[in-house]
Amino acid sequence: MSYEEQLREKHRTLQRIFAPLSLATMPPVIPSPVVSNYRHKVQLPFGVKKMGRKVIVGCYARDSHTIVDQHTCPIQDRDLTGIVDAARDWANVQGISAYDEVKHSGFLRHILLRKGAGTGEILVGLVTSGERPTGSRRLAATLLEAAHRTVSGAKIVGIIQNVNIRRTNVVLGDREFAWWGRPFLFEKLGSYTFKVGISTFFQVNPFQMPVLYNEVLRWIEKGPAVLDCYCGIGSISLWISKKSRYITGIEENAASISAAKGAAAANGVRNVRFICGAVETALPGASAGEFDTVILDPPRRGLAEPVIAALTGGKFTRIIYVSCNPESLARDIGALQPSWRLISLQGVDMFPHTEHIEAVAVLDRD
Repeated sequence: MSYEEQLREKHRTLQRIFAPLSLATMPPVIPSPVVSNYRHKVQLPFGVKKMGRKVIVGCYARDSHTIVDQHTCPIQDRDLTGIVDAARDWANVQGISAYDEVKHSGFLRHILLRKGAGTGEILVGLVTSGERPTGSRRLAATLLEAAHRTVSGAKIVGIIQNVNIRRTNVVLGDREFAWWGRPFLFEKLGSYTFKVGISTFFQVNPFQMPVLYNEVLRWIEKGPAVLDCYCGIGSISLWISKKSRYITGIEENAASISAAKGAAAANGVRNVRFICGAVETALPGASAGEFDTVILDPPRRGLAEPVIAALTGGKFTRIIYVSCNPESLARDIGALQPSWRLISLQGVDMFPHTEHIEAVAVLDRD
């Protein structure tokens, strides 16, 4: 499809999904300012080519775990595609084995790459099924040399090993080691600077993030107290901080909370605080009238029942719900009715050339 037709198709999809909720009007999906090479996060599994037993790295074939060796991708950053190629060659030259999920053997499970669009910094992550290997400094030096030859105008700032020894489809493990450099990159978003690690949640399309966050900001009335649920490293909290009286962010990932506190301090934002904990347990205690507005940006699965109950029984006056899964968003809005009324739904195209749609829903007390 042309990009214009993609946007129309995504708009039709949202209209179909939200038709039962009787929303009067739905504006067109907001296009991305960049539609090619916009992905600044790459996560790909390693595998073994059956003929010749060479290490490969690429995407899973549709509805399977068969790895299709990737040598180009028109939606991911060109520097990151080059590093994928370099890592594949490096693994073969160094004789490093790829993980076999059936046999639960082999060392390299995934490559995970991140690039700061505002800084040009790149972080290289290797997810492995074993502990830090002997000679990791030498391995880092040879990988760095190979990777540097593929990038243009960017700077690799760290090579990180993440250890995942479990039999699982979950990509990341709990422990990380720096083979070389630092375990984070700096990213700029508007006037704010953030530290982003391998396991940090950050939108994959940095060019469209200000548009998404401005849609949230548009519905923040001047001066409310805001509860930012699933806040990650605090990017939305900081973005709305000049319009809100104060913001409390809730996130269960301790590393993200640490990064959020560091971002607030580094950017001189004093009207925010961050709490480490699950939204399911923290939200009920925070809904006794202290906050006017709650922002939700949950995982694709949406909201758990305790969150729905806290929102229904609490004293919030507005919900701003950011979702990458329209189906779970529509389900949750249906569960919040009749206590809440959907007043706006805006599609934001974070993922050109894919079927995925980001949406921002606004609900007021009915």
